[in-house]
Amino acid sequence: MKALPSALLAVLVLVGCQTREPLPRKLAVGANPESVTRGFDGDLFVSIMGPSRKAGDGDGKVVRVHGETVTDFTTGLNDPKGIVFAGGKLITADFDTVWQIDAQGNKTILAGPKDFPQPPAFLNDVEVMPDGKSVLVTDMGDVAKMRDANNQLWARNSAQAKEIKVIARVYRINLAPKVTDRVSEVIPPNERMLNPNGVDVLKDGRIRVAEFFSGDVLEWNKGKWKAIAKGHRSGDGIVHDSKGNFYISEVMFGKVTRYEPGSKNPRLLSEGLGLKSAADICVDEAHGQLIIPDSKAGELVFIAL
Repeated sequence: MKALPSALLAVLVLVGCQTREPLPRKLAVGANPESVTRGFDGDLFVSIMGPSRKAGDGDGKVVRVHGETVTDFTTGLNDPKGIVFAGGKLITADFDTVWQIDAQGNKTILAGPKDFPQPPAFLNDVEVMPDGKSVLVTDMGDVAKMRDANNQLWARNSAQAKEIKVIARVYRINLAPKVTDRVSEVIPPNERMLNPNGVDVLKDGRIRVAEFFSGDVLEWNKGKWKAIAKGHRSGDGIVHDSKGNFYISEVMFGKVTRYEPGSKNPRLLSEGLGLKSAADICVDEAHGQLIIPDSKAGELVFIAL
């Protein structure tokens, strides 16, 4: 899901690319890493969901990665997922709350349950809008009905699939300090978007969604849907690069795939990496790498773009 803001990318091109570790490489960061972004001083910041993954457990956090050193940056979260750097702060979604975190690691609520038009069901991914003044956040909706007793996704055409409530949404959250309407609905509930996870947005405003349950990669443009890829069930992260490639990860299957413009042959990038899972990926073009949080392994995995 994550592509770096242009201003931060320019800084990293100048000062962050003079030394590069050989790729691929892996770095342990904590229990259940979900998402990663560049932030303060060009360091990496990773959302760590923690071992229990339950509402109110308080074992979630954000860690800072400086070189090979990993330190706690913000603690006392529950299940932080998507994370971005926007408006001079880190922004992360956590169940029904979106947090903003300053340079000292202090967290404050950017948008709480009462700020949303509807009570959030399961907030997940975050993406910065092209103007940098707001972010998109996915609400996955009725996640409790996606899986069977063995934690596997029901078949797409099953009777159980028809029982999933159509309540998922995509929201825009205004980053301005004082606004009357902090949160607005950008994509309303739709049967094609039962359980959206990853979200990406292009410069022209097109919004792409990794549909977790169906496995479709959907593009929303002026109120209409188009499937631009299929077959990626448990789709987690989606992101594009400056060359027009887009990448999709599958958290349950440890797969990462790249689609090139005009090509009908997507490339599987995760082969041979031994990924246990593949969560919310980050394109880090300044360092020539794609960063993959492997939640089950507790690691970040760095591969060449």
